[in-house]
Amino acid sequence: MDFVGQIVSYFYQYFDNAAFLILAAVGLILIYGMMGVINMAHGELMMIGAYVATLTYNAGTPVPLAIALAGCAAGAAGIIIERLIVRHFYNQLLSSLVVTWGLSLILSQGVLVLLGPSTMNMPTPLGSFSVGDFSFGVYRMVLFGVAVAMIVGIWMLFRYTAFGNRAHAAMENPRMAEALGVNTRRVYTTTFGLGSALGGIAGGMFAMTAAVSPFFGQSYTPLAFITVVIGGGANAVLGLAYAAAYLAGVQTITSNVFNQYIGYVSIMAAAFVVLLAMPSGISDFIERRRMRSMQR
Repeated sequence: MDFVGQIVSYFYQYFDNAAFLILAAVGLILIYGMMGVINMAHGELMMIGAYVATLTYNAGTPVPLAIALAGCAAGAAGIIIERLIVRHFYNQLLSSLVVTWGLSLILSQGVLVLLGPSTMNMPTPLGSFSVGDFSFGVYRMVLFGVAVAMIVGIWMLFRYTAFGNRAHAAMENPRMAEALGVNTRRVYTTTFGLGSALGGIAGGMFAMTAAVSPFFGQSYTPLAFITVVIGGGANAVLGLAYAAAYLAGVQTITSNVFNQYIGYVSIMAAAFVVLLAMPSGISDFIERRRMRSMQR
């Protein structure tokens, strides 16, 4: 047995699983984790990104530009959705859930009518490398690098920029923020558009790992919500990192011990265990522990 290759395989699977969870959820932490909107159409925004990336690539566009265009298209769609629909349902969790769920059905069925049920593909770039008897795709590690870069970028945006300060103010106390001159509507629209664009970029990158169809995003929406919810709202960005690290570990272990289907189901079970122990999420639990230690 190739012991070194097997160990590398475990780490490779772990980082691969973490990358998919982070990329699927990173746009949603802005829309749900920070704005409190249950956007059930998040997967369809990823689907838009996947289609745009695939179509532009097949038309001769280089891969990086195709992915950038995917983010722009999903971001523009998100801005339109926010202005026409979502802004009427802020602070109405159940209403936003129902409305965006209906929107997700309209988008997926609309694409099905326009483009048909056939699938599209993008080739996976960058080749592979070998360790012993095991072969690994380089692109999967690129996904992990992009996922980490997105987390760091969002954290820096909301911590060190004027927009981040305005966004925090608008989300914490909208009336006070407006009294201080913050255009909260513009902040909400920009934040929703940014979250949608990140979803589109993720969809464009996932298009190189799976077939693109009108129902492309449906498999990613549950994973994104689970990751964001168990991450908690005390620090949505760090919560996402904690949740992805935990869920990826569970999925990697169970997939190797049993099979990939059990690994997928284990994510749901692992989330259930966390929410029983920490109903407000991992970051809220850590924040409370930190505050208690400071008070001692």
